[in-house]
Amino acid sequence: MAIQTFTAAQVLTAAQMNALQANDYNQTVSTKTASYTLVAADKGTRVVMNSASATTITVNTSLFSAGDTLILQNISTGVCTVTAGTATVSTAGSLAIPQNGSGILYFTSAGVSIYYPSAGVSKIAQVVSATSATATTTTSTSYVTSGLSASITPSLASSKVLISVSGVFYNNAANAEIYATLFRGTVAGTNLATTANIGFATVFPAVVGNGSFTFLDSPNTTSAQTYTVGIRSAGGSATAAWANQSGTTVIILSEVLA
Repeated sequence: MAIQTFTAAQVLTAAQMNALQANDYNQTVSTKTASYTLVAADKGTRVVMNSASATTITVNTSLFSAGDTLILQNISTGVCTVTAGTATVSTAGSLAIPQNGSGILYFTSAGVSIYYPSAGVSKIAQVVSATSATATTTTSTSYVTSGLSASITPSLASSKVLISVSGVFYNNAANAEIYATLFRGTVAGTNLATTANIGFATVFPAVVGNGSFTFLDSPNTTSAQTYTVGIRSAGGSATAAWANQSGTTVIILSEVLA
């Protein structure tokens, strides 16, 4: 029920009393399917976003007063971000509301608000994974694709992408190393290693084993991002092999909200 203005000695109808009681216990709910700008009538209500695409809830000044509150909730897969329009919005947490997340927007004045995210809201917006069981071998000292890659489209430019990789590797030569690293894009793209590689190496002959690594990337975009595992040999007679011995390799991409 929207905020009502009553006059002195006014008698409330049964319908008005029922509406007031319903709002007190359940709150008036308005569901939005696209980005939305708050209006004065939203005071004391629950605004629910239901969109599979990324959306915003914009907060402007001179619509609310000190002490006013409303609840913001997201029930769909698109991340909803509380956005300052002409008002100020601050928070100690994140202004991004993931699926099944919610929080309270509290106004300290007509133009200043604080968003309090609900405790326990996950900061993982989405998870994408891929596997490969195709063996790849190389004697090249330049990185070649391992055949393992996955793509993710961040919902927010401020999000980070956590990449986890696990695979089976093989080296056929004594005292020789094999390397793995992670590229944004193809192996012709950006090597995310701060040194030569962020993967593993072995110096033992004829070794078959498991290797794994993680990396936290900041792509700063909402465009699709592909991550590819590259492998190479140290040279000489060494052959580097990935997904050898019928092993399955896995890459997992997780979008982490800022």
